[in-house]
Amino acid sequence: MSLFIDKNNRRKSPIAIAAFFAAVGYLCVYAVLYALLAEPLYRYVAAPSPMVTNALHTLIVAAIGTALCCLLFLLPDKRVAAYGFAGLAVALAMFYIAALLLEEGQQDLMLHLISLYGLAPVLVGNAVAWPVYFRLRKTHPLPERKTLRQEIRAAAAKAGGTVAPKTPREPPSGAEEHRNTPQEDAALLYGDGDDAG
Repeated sequence: MSLFIDKNNRRKSPIAIAAFFAAVGYLCVYAVLYALLAEPLYRYVAAPSPMVTNALHTLIVAAIGTALCCLLFLLPDKRVAAYGFAGLAVALAMFYIAALLLEEGQQDLMLHLISLYGLAPVLVGNAVAWPVYFRLRKTHPLPERKTLRQEIRAAAAKAGGTVAPKTPREPPSGAEEHRNTPQEDAALLYGDGDDAG
């Protein structure tokens, strides 16, 4: 149970998993944008030198992709969007390490491709996402984490419609109150709900 429940009898935050999938989603967004915009950009956006042209194209794709990826700031937990961009930086570092393990002839080509297509999205994305995240933190505090017992009572109240959740410090009535073990609480929370309502 320690994989899911912390020492305060609360479910562990799934933020790491959410950030991982956000980073994977960001990779997909940027890849699709590169595939869709490569031809129009080379047709209509040109600079005197090929290096400046490539830099302009990657910056345009990075800006559009970052705007799309920042839609995750609409989620209640704002950390997902920012941590996703941090995960994107980790993925870029992993690509660089993998490229350094290649043979001499392939190393330079892979490092050039990774820098060309990966560096701008990571830099632009993190440069935009973190200031936005810290600004939103002032007006949107982190979601309050409830204990497992509070979550179960809230779910029972929602399913039944009439049961009000008890406060955590409510004194027991009559005999000593029976306290469920963490395993029983988890079974109630993650059960199939056959005996609910």
